[in-house]
Amino acid sequence: KTMSEEYKPKAVLITGAAGFIASNVAIRLVKNHPSITFVILDKLDYCANPKNLDPVKECKNFKFVKGDILSTDLVNLLVRQYKIDTIYHFAAQTHVDNSFGNSLTFTRNNVLGTHTLLECWRANQETVKRFIHVSTDEVYGENKEPEEGQSEKTGHAMGGVEFDESKSMLLPTNPYAASKAAAELLVQSYKHSFKIPAIITRGNNVYGPRQYPEKLIPKFIYRMERKQKLCVHGKGSPRRSYLYVEDAAAAYETVLFKGKIGEIYNVGTKDEISVLEVTKAIIAAYGLKKEEDNWIEFVADRHFNDQRYYISVQKLEELGWKPKVSFEDGIKRTIDWYKSNTDHWAEDDIAGALVPHPRRPLDIH
Repeated sequence: KTMSEEYKPKAVLITGAAGFIASNVAIRLVKNHPSITFVILDKLDYCANPKNLDPVKECKNFKFVKGDILSTDLVNLLVRQYKIDTIYHFAAQTHVDNSFGNSLTFTRNNVLGTHTLLECWRANQETVKRFIHVSTDEVYGENKEPEEGQSEKTGHAMGGVEFDESKSMLLPTNPYAASKAAAELLVQSYKHSFKIPAIITRGNNVYGPRQYPEKLIPKFIYRMERKQKLCVHGKGSPRRSYLYVEDAAAAYETVLFKGKIGEIYNVGTKDEISVLEVTKAIIAAYGLKKEEDNWIEFVADRHFNDQRYYISVQKLEELGWKPKVSFEDGIKRTIDWYKSNTDHWAEDDIAGALVPHPRRPLDIH
């Protein structure tokens, strides 16, 4: 799109923006676009933190509301009160380990939560002109790398067909991914049935400041700071692409202003690294490369651990976005941030996350 064709929202509702990725997105958007109002709706679940939004809490174009996306009345009230024209839906339960033990919470938050927001759009479709649904590359299921001679856009589990986000099958392999795929299917159904002006994104692993330490990189940083060994699932062989959160925030900013209605955009990098290589990189960043064997402890694997997710980001790059931060630099920045923000989470809030296989208590209200 040319600059003249860029989407120009006036008031954006961002769900889940006290969480990791969306807080970094909100900070970027609030600072870069002072003429647009950004309303944050977050229920402050265990992995969220109001401190994540401290950099913009005094900004005039920033509003924070504590509340649940499952409350139709609240969402409708906010849409009407702030004249919301865009819903950017990040709110979700996201940790695969938790989904093995507490999967009902994932269905409620990720599927029913998304459905609730879709109904709120339907009740306000005259004013809400865009609905951006943030999903995950895990909906594709496990896939393989391109074979020699194939283009980078191939490589999905379905074999040698050209990779196309909008036509690729969804083959999730864990309850978290299944809940995100179900949510996507609801969005797609509203596109067909009600003509919702929706965009879907599917993201790689993201790391960086403000991430709750149940995820690999911040967990290992916290464990290093506590002189604890790094607990690697299985042999550490699964390969992932890791995108630094500032690059991710820039990608979601690009999708907001330049994304095309009806499209699906993968958000990530082409660079892949195994869990064991990530572990060794963190140990090396602490200057302990020669002692790495003393810092690694191999533990039982997950019930099922996808070996890799291969995605193409060509469509997003065509909008003008490219990642800028190398993994080595991103790890250094991340470690520096956690060292400088040791009081960001209370000890009681993170102790249960730092074990090899964290589990949230069963919640079946």
